[in-house]
Amino acid sequence: MYSGSSDGEGHEAPPRKIPPASSMLWVRNLRRFIGSGTGLGSEALMELETKRILLDIFKEKQQKSAEAGSIPSFYKKKQSDLLLNADDLDAMWVCLRENCVIDDATNAEKMNYEDFCHIASVCTEQIGPKCRRFFSPSNFMKFEKDESGRIAILPFYLYVMRTVSLTQARIDMSELDEDSDGFLQPHEMEAYIRGLIPNLAQLRDMPAAFVQMYCRIAAHKFFFFCDPHRRDWKGNDGKFPLVHLVEKCELRMEDMVMLSVGGRELMRFSAFLLEGGVELFLSSSTACFDSYQIDCLSFSLFLIGKACIKKVLLSNCLQELMELHQESEEEVTDTEQAENWFSLTSAQRICDMFLALDKDMNGTLSKQELREYADGTLTEIFIERAFDEHVRRGKSGGGNAREMDFESFLDFVLALENKDTPEGLTYLFRCLDLHGRGYLTTADIHTLFRDVHQKWIEGGNYELCIEDVRDEIWDMVKPADELRITLADLLACKQGGTVASMLIDVRGFWAHDNRENLLQEEEEPEEE
Repeated sequence: MYSGSSDGEGHEAPPRKIPPASSMLWVRNLRRFIGSGTGLGSEALMELETKRILLDIFKEKQQKSAEAGSIPSFYKKKQSDLLLNADDLDAMWVCLRENCVIDDATNAEKMNYEDFCHIASVCTEQIGPKCRRFFSPSNFMKFEKDESGRIAILPFYLYVMRTVSLTQARIDMSELDEDSDGFLQPHEMEAYIRGLIPNLAQLRDMPAAFVQMYCRIAAHKFFFFCDPHRRDWKGNDGKFPLVHLVEKCELRMEDMVMLSVGGRELMRFSAFLLEGGVELFLSSSTACFDSYQIDCLSFSLFLIGKACIKKVLLSNCLQELMELHQESEEEVTDTEQAENWFSLTSAQRICDMFLALDKDMNGTLSKQELREYADGTLTEIFIERAFDEHVRRGKSGGGNAREMDFESFLDFVLALENKDTPEGLTYLFRCLDLHGRGYLTTADIHTLFRDVHQKWIEGGNYELCIEDVRDEIWDMVKPADELRITLADLLACKQGGTVASMLIDVRGFWAHDNRENLLQEEEEPEEE
């Protein structure tokens, strides 16, 4: 498919012209403010004053939360009492089936609006008024109707079940939300999952010693998909360029009231972040503001991670977790269990994988150990970039001290197993973006695929022409700018996961190169 030489470089975009920092008025003002020592007197005093003001803000926020109060427990209990329980749902299903009509053409059980109103009356008599809200005219109009104006009873019943399930989940999560801010922290999410385990048929026999580790693994997927800011904002050394922080918060620079007026205005910005679910501390050091090296206050972010309850309820993660309600007698295959991140089989697989890679048994993975992931098919440059972008430095600060902990490993696995999702592709794109410019050039593609090419040849495959592969990737993506590929281009082309696999994994490239044969093999068993 690909042949020819493997040499050649692409065309780089012309470098951006950066004006001298001294030409910017706010830079001069900021330097003057820091250099003069006005206001706080010294760097040490500035640090103390910064921490004091931030602590005051935190105490004020806690006081407001205490005055507002959390949702009263009696109110939550009242809401729970208004929900249909399992017996109520069973009774509703019986009422639906006893009062519906059979469609002669499809044998589907259906009801028209008169039947719908009659069933509502019967259910109200047997179950009580709490089921009445499901039988409103607007709910009937939500469902697809046939030529006779009838709807199928099964989609309606599934709608009722899902509404009850989500409402109950919302109440349960609210009870665990300690500060009642609508967000769950990791330990709160783990507590929610721990409470679900006895009610999930496929998890009831979980060994007690494994429960804590399971909850940790399961909760991590919710934060990977529902709290991307926790992962995107964290810098390699715990610090983040101020300009990127402003962009993440979608603020204008004038909203900062600029730093030249002193640290107190910076505290107001800190309060804004606290209200948005971001917890941070401030430190005084040299930081990179955009492309300029200046002395300024840099943010040291310690993002605890908070997942919005509404996002959790609407995410596919919760639906995937609830699939474990299926009884084991329903013959859930090993393949289905392995594909479900929340299954006991999958959680044990993740633990076994980490332990097998951790040769020195120190609880973290070095680059050399991670290279054995997936039988060593991932490229060297991808492993290096994964550590650069997604692994925090060790306390000693040395490059050799940086190792991947279990949480970072879970992110790594989730990204590789969900390459076609925006969250997974965002994680991988940061690794592919070799220079942190926000786009890939032909030269980047050439550099990334060179390692894949080497592994490909070492595996005894035919000779490849890197330029042909590079051109094919450009044809697959069809970027808006012909000279660069952005993350938006990869998401829009719907083949971003395939492109990422081709550039980081020789097995992924082999699957793409043999896609027609693999498709034919999948179709043959179906024909038999």
